[in-house]
Amino acid sequence: MRVERGTALAGFAFVAATAGTVVSDARGPDITNTAAQVTAQIASDRAGVLINSVLHIALGVSVVFLAAGLATLIAQRGGRRMVPLVALAAGVMTAAASLLSAVLSATVASSIQHLDGTQAPYLLYRAAQTSGTASIIFFAITIAAAVIGLSRAGLLSAAKARTGLAVAIALLAGGFDYLAPDAGPLSVVEPIAGVLALVYVVLVGVRLLGTSPAADPDHVHASTSAAST
Repeated sequence: MRVERGTALAGFAFVAATAGTVVSDARGPDITNTAAQVTAQIASDRAGVLINSVLHIALGVSVVFLAAGLATLIAQRGGRRMVPLVALAAGVMTAAASLLSAVLSATVASSIQHLDGTQAPYLLYRAAQTSGTASIIFFAITIAAAVIGLSRAGLLSAAKARTGLAVAIALLAGGFDYLAPDAGPLSVVEPIAGVLALVYVVLVGVRLLGTSPAADPDHVHASTSAAST
């Protein structure tokens, strides 16, 4: 039961950190503007960019705990060896992309006054945003692997598993929005899929918190030992 609770809390922390980064990104520089405009926005809102970096770090840390918890649950319930490994690896890659985004954003915000011209700050910030987009793609893979593993472990119903896979596919498609024009269809898919993914993580967390202690292998072992004595 402790693993379920820890995984659920990590999921809630991830949702909170992600919501914070989304709000911060919306208020930050718009990379569709010119290099000069983006550089000016960064220079005028360095604190906001640094706060965004901190939120990305929180996101990266929480997703590692979330992925580790999910992988542990799947392995404990007899899931196939590859499924928890894929969930964990994708979670780690999500964290790596998010942390890279944080480092790049913090670098450009802290050194904006020492960078010559407008191209260097613009390219660094654009790279940070692209890395953030990559984290969405990796997290979609995390969701897909976790859903498959949890459903086979009996922690998710078939209907909820199908819903989770649909959300993961939509999030994966939305993660490639940088390949589409600003008004392209993928730019619409990403925010919708993102919201659905966060809601799904919360629902799975609630489900894990409500898991019966009797289903916990540790609980069963302890109960059996107590009965035998």
